[in-house]
Amino acid sequence: QDFESALKDVVKAKRISQSKMNSLTEVALKCMDNDTRMVSILYRQHKGLPPGAKVSSLYAFDALARAARHRVNKTNMTGDLNSGSGNCATFLLRMEGILDGLFQDLVSSHSDELKEKAKKILDIWTKQNTFPSAVLSSLYTLLQTADKDKGAYGLSYWFAKYTFLRNPIHLSCTKSKV
Repeated sequence: QDFESALKDVVKAKRISQSKMNSLTEVALKCMDNDTRMVSILYRQHKGLPPGAKVSSLYAFDALARAARHRVNKTNMTGDLNSGSGNCATFLLRMEGILDGLFQDLVSSHSDELKEKAKKILDIWTKQNTFPSAVLSSLYTLLQTADKDKGAYGLSYWFAKYTFLRNPIHLSCTKSKV
């Protein structure tokens, strides 16, 4: 089974399956020499999903990142992004490069569940040093800013709705000659 089909099995399933996640992780660890391609597939697949399926995608990112970090720590592996072949260390470095876009996408879905799950993943990554603290700090900030913006948006939406209900605007829909 190749990486892309294993990933699709995980993210398109009706519920998160530990056995499918384990299978994805196993396939990914065998394909680390193609780290650039895997990260590209992960991100592209995530961006194409409807908001309801993005939780599974986030969990796939998490499982793969933690498995790669475990392998890096266990073998004292280092990564060189300029080398011709990838490994778990370069996979993590490449993932760092897309995390901001991933979390921007999660925030833009306006799903409180997704933001809550993203926060939990960040907490795990922080405790396990999955990514550098500077990277994680900026992701925490992104989530916090989204919550603050949501509050401001919610208040302005409520105010506009209340004002409109009290003072409705009547629009006429007539064709105009150009």
